[in-house]
Amino acid sequence: MADAPFEFVVGTPLQVELPVLDLDCACNSRLIGYLEDSSLIIGWPEIDGNHLPLDPAEPVIVSFERDGKRHTFESRVLTSSLEPYAHVHLAWPERVHASLRRRVPRVPVNDVAMMLVMEEDGQKQSVALADISISGARLVATSPLGEVGERFSIEIPQRHHGGSERVVLACEMRYVREERGAASGRRVFHHGVEFIGLNRKALAFIERYIGQHTDPLPPECETG
Repeated sequence: MADAPFEFVVGTPLQVELPVLDLDCACNSRLIGYLEDSSLIIGWPEIDGNHLPLDPAEPVIVSFERDGKRHTFESRVLTSSLEPYAHVHLAWPERVHASLRRRVPRVPVNDVAMMLVMEEDGQKQSVALADISISGARLVATSPLGEVGERFSIEIPQRHHGGSERVVLACEMRYVREERGAASGRRVFHHGVEFIGLNRKALAFIERYIGQHTDPLPPECETG
């Protein structure tokens, strides 16, 4: 039985991850219903318009937000069906973990050579990353990347001692602002984007990336 201090609410938007697929983002779903201490019924998650391949006993990770907290639980597929509508039965979770969603300021990225690759109509376009937070980022380019409300993905290549990795972050455009460069006088466009559908891998990457670009406290400010 779930030991969370809340009850599941039908209609709650969910994000579903399949660890075995190692997808770049979580898939959206919704809680359709539940049989307490037995199972949860969710809409069949889709990716690119196709139902995720779900086999009985397939492990899944489900997360949702409520009251400023992100709730996550592990479960497994019991059964799935397209009739009378596409839905999946998940095993009732043993426990639900809750973590506070912190509002953190955006961290300036001092590495001006850091570039992002944006997918736009099948084409890749390099843009500069100006700052980043756990919930979004500011991108700078010499031409508009899109319109407010438009969704796209960006790739951030990251090199480390063990090699390199590529993390894909789904975004939605929140604003586009035209400015003139202080030094060059050239026209540039600043884009505020919000990250959407991030899975645990992407969240961990952003937190690690922010940590790498945050100046450490001076000795007199450190606390022990």
